Amino acid sequence: MIETDREELLASLALACAELSARAWLVLRDKFGSSRDILAAEDLALTAVRGVSAHARARVQTARKKLPEMPDLLDRLAAIGATAVPFTDPLYPPLLKQIADPPGLLFVRGELTEQDRFAVAIVGSRSPRPYGVQMARRLAADLASAGLTIVSGGARGIDGSAHDAAIRAGGRTIAVLGSGIDVIYPSEHRELFNRIAASGALVSEFPPGAPPESWRFPRRNRIISGLSRGVIVCDAPEDSGSLITATCAAEQSREVFAVPGNVDTGHNRGAHRLLKEGAKLVESAEDVLEEFGMERSPERKAPVERPRMQVTPDEMRILELLDLEPVPLDVIIEKTALPPSDVAGLLTFLEMKRLVKRLAGPSYVRVVG
Repeated sequence: MIETDREELLASLALACAELSARAWLVLRDKFGSSRDILAAEDLALTAVRGVSAHARARVQTARKKLPEMPDLLDRLAAIGATAVPFTDPLYPPLLKQIADPPGLLFVRGELTEQDRFAVAIVGSRSPRPYGVQMARRLAADLASAGLTIVSGGARGIDGSAHDAAIRAGGRTIAVLGSGIDVIYPSEHRELFNRIAASGALVSEFPPGAPPESWRFPRRNRIISGLSRGVIVCDAPEDSGSLITATCAAEQSREVFAVPGNVDTGHNRGAHRLLKEGAKLVESAEDVLEEFGMERSPERKAPVERPRMQVTPDEMRILELLDLEPVPLDVIIEKTALPPSDVAGLLTFLEMKRLVKRLAGPSYVRVVG
């Protein structure tokens, strides 16, 4: 690692340990360019940035004080098999970069891989009925066998069942924690977390040692959906926290799925409400693969995507340039060698077909699923 990269990593670690909010971090990074430059900015310059509160500026000051401690923290992370992945790192999940408030840094125990571009979340009750557990396990195993990474929150109930089934099927799974990467919660999932780290990854935006406080779990839910092409809600009562994850998915333009249940018990009313609001009904893994326009891969690699809509040759030229990483408009114009007015019109049609998404800049990405 060259020195400038290490300095940026240490600065990002300090901001993460000071728990600077993701939105404030994003605004400051857009203004100053890097975490290192955020810490180097004068207080007057920070004050002049619109949208950054006094509380956020205080977090930056805390990060400056923590900076000398960060080399030791890197060593402690390495000792437990964990790493720190800042927003600027090539390993940072491209799907997560697309959300409105991506974490400035992820703590990762295990490994993030290219296959994780094809991920689906399975979430639900912490006190599920047997039918809910059965469906979560079946969906997780079948989707993992089809090559999708299974994402969930590592909690009791549906989360743990989905993680375990994915591992037993020989697939990958990611658990997004509502605590520090070194904090095992719930405590009975210690062995499960070890297996997840060995066959996927544990992920957290919270600094090591952060306790599993109640406010952290709704905040981490946006990461569960942000890592995923869609969210499946299974066995969720009306007050289930998994409905927050479904809301995050909808706000992030990800698909929302729900598994129907027994209407007499009322235990699945949350999922049924999602179905009434337009969530896709799921009875099997094929329902999810079909919605994503995917087919099973015979060698359990990343699923094979098939075209979902007819496009013109010029539209295809643009689509072939786009991926999950944003591509600026001027780069698209340059590489297609088409007139700027033509490119603008083609991009408008592709947006209408839900094949591309416009981001700030302007820049464009392919729409997942």
